[in-house]
Formats: sequence, structure tokens, C-alpha cells
Amino acid sequence: MNFMEKMLAAKPFVCPNCGQELPLADVNVAQDVALCRACRYTGSFLAAATVPRLTDEELARPPKRVSLQRGFGDELTVTCRPRRATLWFLIPFTAFWSGGSMAGIYGSQIASGNFDPKLSLFGLPFLAGTVVLTTVILYCLFGRTAVTLSKGRIQIFTGLFGVGRSREMECGPGTAVAIAQSNFRSNNATQPEIVVTSGENRLKFGAMTIPNEALPYVAAVLRRAAGGG
Repeated sequence: MNFMEKMLAAKPFVCPNCGQELPLADVNVAQDVALCRACRYTGSFLAAATVPRLTDEELARPPKRVSLQRGFGDELTVTCRPRRATLWFLIPFTAFWSGGSMAGIYGSQIASGNFDPKLSLFGLPFLAGTVVLTTVILYCLFGRTAVTLSKGRIQIFTGLFGVGRSREMECGPGTAVAIAQSNFRSNNATQPEIVVTSGENRLKFGAMTIPNEALPYVAAVLRRAAGGG
């Protein structure tokens, strides 16, 4: 029995969004589409089903480097901090590679008081690399991804020291939350991301900014708070 046959044999089907039982006529496993007439969800069946349902106790115990805060009214914010394991490599590498190149190219000019245009132009790629590496280090230390739900809207902010990218989308009954494969790769592996769908609107995030082990918790909080149960 293949995977599809197993899925067809697993009755009854339930909505991945609200948990309502679905008739077989409203589930197309071959195309991975489900229709729920109770919450008006229409979308992925298999991918959305990977988002767990959290109990109150599980909700109160976020994974490492994730915090859950309640604000005024119905505002709820999930904040995710990046993993710091890469800093053991990034900091020494940046200090050696960038420190050596910057000191040799620009430090020597400052010390001698003589400006060399050709040498300065040669050093621009090293300078750009230093800026990128330093930004990555600072993001690992102080960056965050904040997911805020309030008054029927989801806002996603990813940045450092209040500077970054912010996106938002309306949500409500029928909003679906799924974990799917993104277009990003790390260590030759495709990275998962959270996909929030509300009507014709879709919001994707978290592929490279939220640790993989924290994605199911964040998705489950969104599913619960945005109308998914």
C-alpha cells in the first residue's frame, strides 16, 4: 500500500485548519487540496496537517530562543532569536580574514598617511565582505523575528535594532497555517518555512530566520490564534 492509498484509507478526514470532519468528496489527496465548509478553508491538506495542535500547557512552554508575550487586548507576539552556534566560526573567521585584509589594505595607508587609489579600489570587495559578515554576527547576537497577531492582522518583523523588513496580512476565519518547503537551501538541504494563507493572500516567512526546531511551535501558535484552533 503506497502513501496515497494509506491516506485514502485513513478515515475520517479532518480539516487541517479547524479540525472539522471532512467528507471524502471535499478532499483531493492527489492534488493535496481540501475544502472545509465549516471554516471556509481551501488549500493544502497534507502540508497544513503537519502543524501540531498545542495544549495550554504546551503553549506556555515555548522552545529555546522563543518567547511568547501577550499585549493589550487580544495582541499576541511570538519572538524568535536566531541560533548562535555559527558564531563560534564566524567571529574568529571575521577577526582573522577581515582584520588582516582591512589592516593590510587601509590600515597601512592610514599609518603612512599616503592614499593609494588602486589599493583602495582593490580592497572594496574585502570591505563589503567585512560589512556582510559583521551584520550577520550582529544579527545572530541581537536580531529577531517577531510575529504579532492583533485585531485580525498578522505582522511579521525581521531585523536588527529596530531596522529590518516588516510585512502584514489580514487574517480571520478560514486562515490556514502550513509548514512547507521553501526555495532556500542551507548545507545542501531545502529549508522549511511557514505559509499563512487567507483568501487570496499568502505570507511566507521563517526559512532562514527562525530555527527549524522552532517552526512547528510558531506555526501552531499562529494556527491557534489566527482562527485555526
